[in-house]
Amino acid sequence: MFIKRTIIAFSGLLALLLLTGTILLSIQEKVSPEAYRAAFSALDAYRAEHPQERPRMLAVADYSKPSYLKRMALIDLKTGEQTFHLVAHGKRSGELYALFFSDTPESNMSSPGLYRVLDPYRGDHGMAMRLEGLEPGRNGNAFRRDIVLHSADYVSLRYILLNLVTLNGPRIGRSNGCFVVSKGDIDDILNRFGSDGFLYAWAEEPEERE
Repeated sequence: MFIKRTIIAFSGLLALLLLTGTILLSIQEKVSPEAYRAAFSALDAYRAEHPQERPRMLAVADYSKPSYLKRMALIDLKTGEQTFHLVAHGKRSGELYALFFSDTPESNMSSPGLYRVLDPYRGDHGMAMRLEGLEPGRNGNAFRRDIVLHSADYVSLRYILLNLVTLNGPRIGRSNGCFVVSKGDIDDILNRFGSDGFLYAWAEEPEERE
């Protein structure tokens, strides 16, 4: 009888966790108006100095949102179509939220600002995309720091549920500063970007943590 009750209780807990994870992922508010405004303002300023560039895609990662939300919007600048994706932040930037930022090598923190998308390549994490930081003092060391967009298993509903079970909060995993998306999203993101686009990371920025 005890074993049966334990199994029933465990099954109920798993069902509750799955429901919780599904609800978290279905929350509609994913990218804030402030993040969109900052991204388009930065892109417009860059294009004013480089009028020959006419990018098709823009990704906006809103690091003011918790990591269980699909807080990165991938926008087709010609059609206005958007898709939303989970994206991880640097492990020393914070737990559920990204609170600290740095452009210092080996800081393991995320860096805000505008990035240019470079050619995709195959690396340690499978297919990935290099990024060039366009704002010295905020993300200008991105290439030197090997900050890229790649995928990992820890960006998933399964990892959110695992963290709930282990009392680490409803969050995905964290990176060494890279923009990390789910394994199921990476091919579509790379195909839509090609080598023609920009990524903007938005955040409320406190002072750098040592």
